[in-house]
Amino acid sequence: MNLRLRFVIFTAALVIGAGAAAWVPMRQLAENLIEQWAVRYAEKQVLYNKVRTLQPIIREIALARQFADSEPLKQWARNPDNEQLNTQAMAVMEKFRQHFAEKSYFVALLNAERYYHNNKQNEFAGQQYRYTLSRSNETDQWFYSLVEQERELHLNVNSNAALGVSKLWIDVLMRDGDQVLGVVGTGLDLTEFIGRVIEQPEPGITSFFVDHEGAIQIYRDQSMIDFSNHRGGPRKNLDLMFDRDSDRAAIREAMAELASTDDRVISRFVEVEGKRFLASVAHLPEVGWYEIMLMDLKVLLPLSSFGEIVLVYLAVLVVALALFLLALEHYLLNPLQKLEQAMNHVREGAYDDKELPVQGKGEVARLLEHFREMAQSVISAREELEHKVQKRTEALDRLTKIDPLTELLNRRGMTERIEAEISRSDRENNCFGIIWIDLDLFKSINDQHGHSVGDQALKLVSNSIESVLRPYDCAARWGGDEFLVLIETCDNELLKSVGERIRESVDQHRLSSESGDPVSIQISAGGYVANDRDKLADLLFKADQALYAAKHAGRNCFCNYDELPRDTETLT
Repeated sequence: MNLRLRFVIFTAALVIGAGAAAWVPMRQLAENLIEQWAVRYAEKQVLYNKVRTLQPIIREIALARQFADSEPLKQWARNPDNEQLNTQAMAVMEKFRQHFAEKSYFVALLNAERYYHNNKQNEFAGQQYRYTLSRSNETDQWFYSLVEQERELHLNVNSNAALGVSKLWIDVLMRDGDQVLGVVGTGLDLTEFIGRVIEQPEPGITSFFVDHEGAIQIYRDQSMIDFSNHRGGPRKNLDLMFDRDSDRAAIREAMAELASTDDRVISRFVEVEGKRFLASVAHLPEVGWYEIMLMDLKVLLPLSSFGEIVLVYLAVLVVALALFLLALEHYLLNPLQKLEQAMNHVREGAYDDKELPVQGKGEVARLLEHFREMAQSVISAREELEHKVQKRTEALDRLTKIDPLTELLNRRGMTERIEAEISRSDRENNCFGIIWIDLDLFKSINDQHGHSVGDQALKLVSNSIESVLRPYDCAARWGGDEFLVLIETCDNELLKSVGERIRESVDQHRLSSESGDPVSIQISAGGYVANDRDKLADLLFKADQALYAAKHAGRNCFCNYDELPRDTETLT
């Protein structure tokens, strides 16, 4: 046995012995460091989430309190039948609607038992009084429950299955001294709120919010949320999140302690689905909620991550004892230097797989191979992310120009299209046409058959328009029950033909109400063929004049602006 072999055996034995002796205390030290780090990280993360959660809610709460303290609103609540007070109250409601994040509000009066509401689309302008509240109606129990509780502020979550939306509602009592006049408030989109506050990009962390009773208010899995249920029944509370009764009791004790002390965050180790988690609890007294954050320490900072430290320790020990400088230079240091350069190139986006050396054995070779795989993954992920960002940007741009109900262009999208067509017409000396369409007696359809039938009517009209247009023409929902059609390379004959075909297509269809009765849908349309002197405002004005002429002619007809008598006054 030569000296080199003996030295190698001795070095290996020394390294193995030293490593074995150091492993147990190092493992315990690592676990202690992980727990200490986790507790401090959890405290900072929970406090950060607390601030981030409260910012959008506190603003809405402040506005809702101002809304409830409005003196004109209180005076009107005491005498809602007074016309002057009613006018002042409607103005106050509209002012606050514009300031709420969702641009919607509700006002429920106790004595008159009336419910008022308007939304972001200003859909109920002039019709804010929606319906009469009743204690016998289960859907109105939330209102009477809040009044009986006499809590100045109440936050609850609610899901509307019909609309497919969930809301975080902010309810504030409106008082006149000790007398409760009603409840006012607004709502926040729960899905958007969850995406902004709860969704965590870092794996191993789960956050959710509960109220003072432990009912789950905010959670990324909405099926776990305890949506407001004033009819009783089983509650979805924090007990569902933990395996052991002792953990459930510990979390509730922490909540009680936070409610009565100035402690900022309380952390406890709990068990969830058979795994050990660090649970950190923080109180949000401004909204009466608690945030509970669960951290899976094995995911966030696994003990195996300290393996690199052990490898470095062994490598240094081998170098110090064996003095294999040449071997280290050839098999370790030089490859690592190349690896560092490759890392820098990956960071700069200029990585070339040929940069890494092919020499090396064992761990170094595997490390190089792992880095090659990781670098390719990083580059692929970066390219994929850039592609997703580009697609998301395009999708967002589309959303700003498309009407969600009819999937036609909205006012903004159509305005840009018309302005582009005006420029093209000026360059190529082409004519194009505009048709302005309005549903006849649309308000009566909504009033008699409900807004769901009204929405079906709007979709029917949009489908009829698209069935008539050529691929390069376009249509838009201009607003409410009005549609605008742009026809490229058009003359009066084609304009009239398209307008009549759209009208006939709509007239041939029927809708069914909830009772099964047929609902007739008809439209009035006015058209105008633009010339090279017309601007956007001129086009819209003349098409609108033709539409009014069709209305005055008895509805369910098409009028061309150029065929209107010029010796009559402009229609208004």
